[in-house]
Amino acid sequence: MRNFIILATVLMPTLSFAGDKNKLSGNWREVSRKTIKNEVVSYKDTIKMEFLPGGNEYIWQKAGGFIYRGTYKLEANALDIGMRYFTIVSRSNNKMVLKDDGGIYEMETYTPQVNSPQAKRQEVFAPVNSVQQMAGHWSVFKGTGAQKVDAIDYSRQIKMVDIYPSQQDGKWGAFFSRKDADNAPSWYVQSYSNQTLYLNGKDSRQFKVLKCENNEMILEEDGVTYYFRQFK
Repeated sequence: MRNFIILATVLMPTLSFAGDKNKLSGNWREVSRKTIKNEVVSYKDTIKMEFLPGGNEYIWQKAGGFIYRGTYKLEANALDIGMRYFTIVSRSNNKMVLKDDGGIYEMETYTPQVNSPQAKRQEVFAPVNSVQQMAGHWSVFKGTGAQKVDAIDYSRQIKMVDIYPSQQDGKWGAFFSRKDADNAPSWYVQSYSNQTLYLNGKDSRQFKVLKCENNEMILEEDGVTYYFRQFK
């Protein structure tokens, strides 16, 4: 009996961790960022994540950016949140180091302030699971940038987007710059996965889909955010 108690005591932490190994919980905040070469990076767009109880849903936000909601999958040393895929370098109850092609991110748990936007839970965007959800003709009504730009390149700034309800000649849609004629888009949508539109044409581009609901679509590329509506 004594040997059984000792064995059970040794195994308890292992069993507890095994039960939680495919789940994350609580609020996490980025506390440091490095390049793939382990060089320290200065940043202002702090990543914050909240893993919701009772399932595999999460809420993601970058400082100054939008909040949206999705589902995640946690397996071994990988965290797949749909729009991004991370390798888990290390993980404990209150610290986690994530890595992807863009860099290395050290996260720590934290408690949001009572009156903070995180605590108040701002608007949460539902995930866009298929390109068909975005079908239609969309026009830009507003754009914002994370950094000040001295000169605007109108040949790359988007003015409108057509998303097809089904593939046309292997394409899912067309993107028009402000210099494009209405019948001559510079880019075509080749594919859609992980909340991202992949474009080819004048060059290759990727747009993250932050929202598509209630006649509003929000896309983001390299810190530039485009707000679209379907005007009738």
